[in-house]
Amino acid sequence: MLGLTVTLLAAMLDAPAPGTLDPTTGMPTDVQNRANPPPVESRPAPGVNFGQSPTSVTPPATRPPSPADPSAPRTPLMRPRPDAVPSGTTPQPGPSDQVTPSAPAPDPATLYPLSFAAEELSLSEVLKSALDGNIDLRNSAIDIAITEKQITAALGAYDVFFLAGVTASKNVAPQRGSQIAINVGQQSLSGNFGFERKLESGGTINFTVTTTRASTLQPLNIQNASAGVRSLNSYLISPSLTLTHPLLRNAGVRVNRADIDRARIARTQMEANQLQMAQTAIHDIILAYWDVLFASRDLENKRRSAATTSEQHRRVKAEVAAGRKSQLDLDTIYQSLVARENEVVLAENTLLDRSLTLRQFMGQEFSKRKVLGVLPQTDPQALAPREIDLEAEIKKAFQANPQLRSLEIGIASRRIDELVAANARLPILDFRFQFTPQGRSVDQNAVPDTGIPAQRASWPQAFSNFFTATDQAKVNFNTGPFADFNISGSLNFNFDIQGRTPKANHERVVLEIRKAEYNLQKSQQQISIAVIRSVNAMRTASARLTITSEAVRLAESNLRAEEARFRVGRSTSYDVLFRQDELALAQFNALSAQIDFLRATVELQTLTGQLLPSYGLELTGAAGAGARPTSSPTGGSYR
Repeated sequence: MLGLTVTLLAAMLDAPAPGTLDPTTGMPTDVQNRANPPPVESRPAPGVNFGQSPTSVTPPATRPPSPADPSAPRTPLMRPRPDAVPSGTTPQPGPSDQVTPSAPAPDPATLYPLSFAAEELSLSEVLKSALDGNIDLRNSAIDIAITEKQITAALGAYDVFFLAGVTASKNVAPQRGSQIAINVGQQSLSGNFGFERKLESGGTINFTVTTTRASTLQPLNIQNASAGVRSLNSYLISPSLTLTHPLLRNAGVRVNRADIDRARIARTQMEANQLQMAQTAIHDIILAYWDVLFASRDLENKRRSAATTSEQHRRVKAEVAAGRKSQLDLDTIYQSLVARENEVVLAENTLLDRSLTLRQFMGQEFSKRKVLGVLPQTDPQALAPREIDLEAEIKKAFQANPQLRSLEIGIASRRIDELVAANARLPILDFRFQFTPQGRSVDQNAVPDTGIPAQRASWPQAFSNFFTATDQAKVNFNTGPFADFNISGSLNFNFDIQGRTPKANHERVVLEIRKAEYNLQKSQQQISIAVIRSVNAMRTASARLTITSEAVRLAESNLRAEEARFRVGRSTSYDVLFRQDELALAQFNALSAQIDFLRATVELQTLTGQLLPSYGLELTGAAGAGARPTSSPTGGSYR
């Protein structure tokens, strides 16, 4: 009985007195000195080198450079760790272990710096660098300049050509035997010049002026060579107008300008290819930039989550040292801290990978580059949901989509081929007309019997004879203007009776047009489906923007409430970690919704051909760009 009484008295003395509970923590207040708790074992993060021991006399290392500095050398991530406790001592709660509500939270970027050098880039800087250094766009601009030269070459078929020539000859044929000789020798010097041009309707017009000075040795008696010879000079001016024109095959302006139309269509095709190439490049660059933005913000979220867990770990460690929390709570938070730091490392690696992809699209070299990372500085503002007219977007895509435009240009080119092939099935019927007036002047020998004096020929007399020709024999039917002329005309007909080759070529081109039209319909169907999917993706992402933003707000509110309950002892570390996971998941979903909205917007702008105007970009040599440079093309220019 006495032993039971002593036991009850000792238990009463050890029990807390009424009214000794701490209203802040909910823990009993000590009314007498307690025994010191066992020391807390220090658990550094695995695989992290923290440098020298705290007891070492070596000076601490300097603070690593800021991650914003592009020249910062690679340094390992310094993970938070519990302070080392010397063996044989008992940790006492000190000022450093007491966490006050007014204590500033550590900067996550300083707590977890990047392990690689990075630089800040805005989207406009990225696009400008990509357009200035894109080799494919430079080549496409050169291709457009080449097609412009081809147009000039095709137009050159209708240039005016200048023709000129000189001919000299000498002929000696003395009389032999009883030969009747009209002349026994002749020499001449002839020159000609003129102009020729091909007509757009298919014919050719030629105007040539020929001048000839000839000297002929004529015998005085055509049957007696010993009677002597005399020299007779003549001057000839002969303009000639020749018109050659087809009447069936190869006749018509559209047929004969087919090469010009093909060259112009080729230029339009190159411009469409350049626009499509530029849109593809800008599309990939913008999406890569948004991927970098996603990776950067995801890294910030994971840094923030790890920093919050680190701060909680420090608080709980202080409470464990004071005996108000158990070692199990500290181990639980430490396990979560290690997991979050692992997520930080993975997010950092993702940021580097996305940065390398973006720099590859920008056309940068990596052999001597020290700055690899990219820190996006463009914050997308246009994330508000908007009404989208699906029919209007599909119609806009049909009108401006580079892929559809390229197919339509191909059909137009084949229609020109069909026109030429159909014309080739016609028979050949060519007409030729030539009119050649002449002005001649010939030496006049004296005739004593009739009293005709001698007269020398000359160029002025030859020219005047165009209009005042005089016939000495009075037998010419016309002695007025153009009394001396030559006029001729001809028709040439050729017909392929079977016509297998032109018929087969024409039918082949018709089938190619039909196939191209089917391909256009198929592409229109695919573009329509892509527009519908992009519009639906924008609508879905718009709804997710509202939902996820509300989820983040609620998760932050729940985390603050859970931390407050934890501080007063009404919650556990598991509950706080669960709320932290909820917030991290909500932030990830909100960020995913934002990036998905941006990606869907870029996809829709690409399909409707509005990507470049939406970002203020303009390509030199593209359709509708005004004056086209014809020399030294430089590809794209950023505005």
